[in-house]
Amino acid sequence: MFNKRKTIIIILVVLLIIITGGFFYINQSYEPLEGNDIFLNKDYVTEYDKYYLINEDSEKNSALIFYQGGKVQETAYAPLCDLISQEGYTIFLIKMPFNLSVFDIDRASLVLDQYRNNYDNWFLAGHSLGGAMLADYISKQIENEENNFKGLIFLAAYPAESSNLSKKNIAVLSITASQDEVIDQNKLKKAKKYLPFDTQFNIIKGGNHAGFGNYGPQKGDGDADITKKEQWEQTVDLIVNFIKKFE
Repeated sequence: MFNKRKTIIIILVVLLIIITGGFFYINQSYEPLEGNDIFLNKDYVTEYDKYYLINEDSEKNSALIFYQGGKVQETAYAPLCDLISQEGYTIFLIKMPFNLSVFDIDRASLVLDQYRNNYDNWFLAGHSLGGAMLADYISKQIENEENNFKGLIFLAAYPAESSNLSKKNIAVLSITASQDEVIDQNKLKKAKKYLPFDTQFNIIKGGNHAGFGNYGPQKGDGDADITKKEQWEQTVDLIVNFIKKFE
């Protein structure tokens, strides 16, 4: 009886540790650097419960939905999204539960359902985990013949085998950075076979993983040889040129 009770206590303690550790993990995120909120206080930015709407009255009638990287607060991507919006595009910067898009992969549909008829061209973009989750999302949309998006943009991201896009009717832009030591280079290389044959691949020289956002150093990342602003500007140029092909 004593040994049985002791075993139950040990199991309960282990479960408590796992639950506590998991709770601590999902509540620890990379937050935007000081001064980042200036980008969210502009008169063309509106905050809603599950997303930020940037530049609603776009000049080019095109919209982009953005998913954050894993455990990175979505507002850390405000500077990048703001630069894209300045090129005449509408941006929906999505908020995710616990800053993990895995908890609501389909949140893009929430935006699409409400604004579908407001814009002619729709695009998806995601950093790191956000990009991987969007690959899963768009793959299912295409399989269900519900795809409304012209293109998918990966920032330091790649699809899993289960999100095979190689034979799917979707244009893809892949942007990585030469100093990125967070992304698994072997998996990135292998994932190319899960992408359309005409995928555009671009490497930002001197950039790193965290450089796509504005949240400071990321654990395990390489040191950047260019500024964040330079990385954002190069990223925006690539994204804008990609979108222009559909206008």
